[in-house]
Amino acid sequence: MKRLSVLVLTLLVLAGSLPATPLIGRSGAVSKPLQFFGWLNFGYNRTAIQYNWTAGKWETPENFKPLSTVSCDVTAAIGLPGGFDVDVVAPLAMKSKDVDKSSGLGDVLVYARYGLLQSSALPVKAALVLGANLPTADKNANPIIGDRTTDIGVAASLNTQKYFGFVGHARFGYWLNGKYTLPEDAEVKVGNMLEYMLVADYSITKALSTQLALSGYSRARTELDGTPLVNTEVSQHVVNLLLAWKPVGSLTIRPKVAFPLTGLSKGGSMANVYGGLDVWFTLP
Repeated sequence: MKRLSVLVLTLLVLAGSLPATPLIGRSGAVSKPLQFFGWLNFGYNRTAIQYNWTAGKWETPENFKPLSTVSCDVTAAIGLPGGFDVDVVAPLAMKSKDVDKSSGLGDVLVYARYGLLQSSALPVKAALVLGANLPTADKNANPIIGDRTTDIGVAASLNTQKYFGFVGHARFGYWLNGKYTLPEDAEVKVGNMLEYMLVADYSITKALSTQLALSGYSRARTELDGTPLVNTEVSQHVVNLLLAWKPVGSLTIRPKVAFPLTGLSKGGSMANVYGGLDVWFTLP
């Protein structure tokens, strides 16, 4: 029973982050050869609601301890010849839950993108993505910052050319999630996960645009020593709003906010609201 309680607490912490990994964070356009791309993705959320499988609704249980997270995903990418770029994402976070606090590096993500369709003459740009999450988080962190599994992800990103100020994006990813071991030597297999992001981008002026996006994920049941655990599957979805300001051609600043779609979501715990700020830059 003790190891099951530890597992449940672990799953709730992992399910409290914004649905959408950096694997599908970029558009279908890849970086040019030797072009550097940097991305600072700041965020804050307070996990305040939990899904009650028996009642079939979201609620704040008695004695529930909210989890507050301040995060910054640091991404660096370099364009390579042949239509490739390579990206490295270092997720930094500070978390607090009741009297417990933790901070540091989470599980680093490394991925490569290939520009399948990149010509400006085509109506759509597309990129294929292959990546891996590496177990770099502190195993003693409490609350946990990463689950310390080796996960393999594949994805595709597509975006249209601009039509009457609008650009559409569709991004999909699938994760083959790995395993980790609890303190009592029980083996946990995290369920595989499908994630998506659908975006409508509208240019207000040359330097200012706005985005409306729907993003989320569905993760299969977690297994404990090879046995699937009931009610550990998760399906969470949010609507995202952001404003993108480009003061110069190589720099973009994007304040953003996201709200959970609780009527479409089940499992785990969620924040009532997510806030954040993106800073993108390219050289040259």
